[in-house]
Amino acid sequence: MPRLTIFKKIIITTFMLSLVPLVISSLLLFFSLESINRKLPADIATTADRQASESLQMRAKYVASTISDFLRRSENDALFLAGSKLDRQELMNFYITRRGGVWERSMDSSSSDGIHLTLPLYNSIAIIDNNGAEQIVIRDGRYISEKQLRNVSIPANTEFKSENYFQLIKKLTAGEVYVSHLTGYHVSKQEQLGNAKEPEDAPPGAIYRGVIRIGTPIIDSHGKHDGMIVLSLDHRHLMEFSQHIDPGQNFSTLFPSYKSGNYSFIFDDEGWIITHPKYWDIRGVDKNGKLIAPYSEKSNKTEIENGKIPFKLDNAGFIHPNYPRVAEAVRKQQGGYVDIANVGGSKKIMAFAPILYSTGDYGKHGVFGGVTIGFQLDQFHEAAREGSYLLSRQLREHRTWSIIVVFCTAVAAAFIAWRLSRGISRPLAALTQGAQQLAGGDTTSRVHINSKDEIGDLAATFNSMAEELQQRKNSLLSTLDELRRSRMEILDERNFKESVLESISSAIITFSNDGLLTSINGTGRLFLGNDKAVGMHYLDVFAGWEKMTERVTYSLNEKCGYGRQPLCVEHGTEVTHFDVGCFPIGKDGEKGLTITMRNETEREKLREEMMRLDRFASLGKLSAGIAHEVRNPLTGISLFLDDLHDRTSASPEDREMIKKAVAEIERVEKLISALLNYSSPSRTDFRMTDLGMVIHDTILLMQRQAQKQGVTIETDIEEIHPFYLDPEKIKQALLNLVKNSIEAMKNGGVLKISTATEKEYALITICDSGSGINEDDLPQIFEPFFTRKGAGTGLGLSITHRIMEEHHGQVEVASNPMTGTVFTLKLPMNLTSKG
Repeated sequence: MPRLTIFKKIIITTFMLSLVPLVISSLLLFFSLESINRKLPADIATTADRQASESLQMRAKYVASTISDFLRRSENDALFLAGSKLDRQELMNFYITRRGGVWERSMDSSSSDGIHLTLPLYNSIAIIDNNGAEQIVIRDGRYISEKQLRNVSIPANTEFKSENYFQLIKKLTAGEVYVSHLTGYHVSKQEQLGNAKEPEDAPPGAIYRGVIRIGTPIIDSHGKHDGMIVLSLDHRHLMEFSQHIDPGQNFSTLFPSYKSGNYSFIFDDEGWIITHPKYWDIRGVDKNGKLIAPYSEKSNKTEIENGKIPFKLDNAGFIHPNYPRVAEAVRKQQGGYVDIANVGGSKKIMAFAPILYSTGDYGKHGVFGGVTIGFQLDQFHEAAREGSYLLSRQLREHRTWSIIVVFCTAVAAAFIAWRLSRGISRPLAALTQGAQQLAGGDTTSRVHINSKDEIGDLAATFNSMAEELQQRKNSLLSTLDELRRSRMEILDERNFKESVLESISSAIITFSNDGLLTSINGTGRLFLGNDKAVGMHYLDVFAGWEKMTERVTYSLNEKCGYGRQPLCVEHGTEVTHFDVGCFPIGKDGEKGLTITMRNETEREKLREEMMRLDRFASLGKLSAGIAHEVRNPLTGISLFLDDLHDRTSASPEDREMIKKAVAEIERVEKLISALLNYSSPSRTDFRMTDLGMVIHDTILLMQRQAQKQGVTIETDIEEIHPFYLDPEKIKQALLNLVKNSIEAMKNGGVLKISTATEKEYALITICDSGSGINEDDLPQIFEPFFTRKGAGTGLGLSITHRIMEEHHGQVEVASNPMTGTVFTLKLPMNLTSKG
């Protein structure tokens, strides 16, 4: 076999490396594209089907969950009414306030806007006695007359001629609720469509007006039945959950397109459809109250044409076998999706989810029914067809260009390989000979190559290699030792600096001269967040800290610092105080900027508290001195005026003026007494006390004043075990708050007083419906002598605040000029007899 020289090897290798991979890659790409062209449309269609099915199923689950919550709220409404003492006006208020939105078509069927209505949730509310006689009935927004009241113990007397809800509710015990299946008069195809062919093209015709009865017994104080309450849930609100779902690109619609298959419907646990674009598919009764038979293989042509064929999934296997399977899966509380075809022949994917609910008639399977959402299959496969066409076109173009590129590459590769091999093989032969001589011990051997390229450089390097090898080795070992020592010193210094920075209670943050974060200690991350990373811009580091970004911008632009300055940062209702310093690094900040931040919030709060205490102490001393100095002259003046008033020689006008002067002096006397009480409060007497009794005593004292003012006092007093407090001072604090609330409701209103417990605190909440407190006045209301009333000392709230401090408690206030004011007293329940 002939020996291959390096010249031949380079030619063959260069040629093969340049041409063979190109040919192989072109063939692989060609066959891959062919395979993809065959598989991609099916894969796209399968993936689109799966993704769309999962998306529809998630939406169906969400709608099912929303319906479950809606039914439970209606159930709670019935329990609330059964446990309430409601008169006719309050019952009507309940009926009016329970409302929901309905989006209906207008008379112009071509309009896509429709009309938005807010309708009562319940078609009617009825109170029925133990014999089945209706006592009170609200229907269509009014009380029906006594002549129209019926005895519903007889099914023929019910609204739909065959309902037995009275007998079923009568069997329930306290707290149990009965929920019926949907009942309503069936709407035929002709009644809905008129002369139109499809529901979406028809003007608003007859509307299905069914109800779901929700009832519970009324139990008297002796635990016996005292009648029942029955709510009739309007079917139109149930229709809102499915009527406007469009699983296509629009996501919602005024009225879905039945012929497209893109619509949703709801069926109950018996398989009956209860919401649907075709109203004649919804279960219903005839005019005599008899349930109309479902659509089946045995339905005659006349019934089908007239639309007297409500749809029941269990009987619809002849249309598609998946309908009964969906109904059975829902009864097993299972969801999923299936391929299906509707009555109109539209092939679609139908996702379904169970509506989990087990009250009343729905306890058998634990579901109210199911929600389905359908979407046409053809709309998912358009992307697959477009992808297949695009790949076919690209594949044809690839064949043509691949042949051209391969041919041109083969010619160029052959020429380049020959030139490259010739230029490399000769110098390499000379280098090989020189290396053999050097290996043999001939240190004087040199390679003489005149090439000016890399091979010439290689020859020159080869000649000097032997001379420098040992020298470089020794130098390298010495350098490695020095680098090892330097590395250890740098690590020790870095660890020392990091330890120092992490131990400082202030934040230390450094930025480069272009504003990028270079370092931040643990305190800085505590202040700014753990997500701050080296390399972030200072605008992102101080996001939400506008004043800080302004200071950093100024320092970087001006290349100077400004020492330490205070900074206040507001987070909601809390204010944090910082001491911030900016210091340039290097001359004129050429190396960046150092920011220091120290949290001064606690120190600022302590300073403000000391100033407040000093102010209150000075005010107390001043008040006591003024009160004692003024009281004696006022007493003398009052006696003189009484003497003048009693003299018979005084005219009626003079007596009236003297009487008014005496009244003003008495008002000043009350102010002086309040000042003395404020400046010299009595010692707090902590003893085990029932907080509820203190509140009841306070309400008893203020009841008459509230009645005169037209204020109703409502209470919700939770039983709280006795704990240590000063009952007289707490009563004084409550009297101040209750009196202010009553005075704030000049035209009458409602004052609610409630108690609760929160961890180790007892909470007292006083809520009024008065005119509220201006937002600007809220920070000052606990200051002495602050008042917006024409009369009064302005000491009531200040005294209340001090009483809560003596009890180590808190007083909080929230006010809105539109809704009123809420005061909350928080009393610790773990105090001892000494406080």
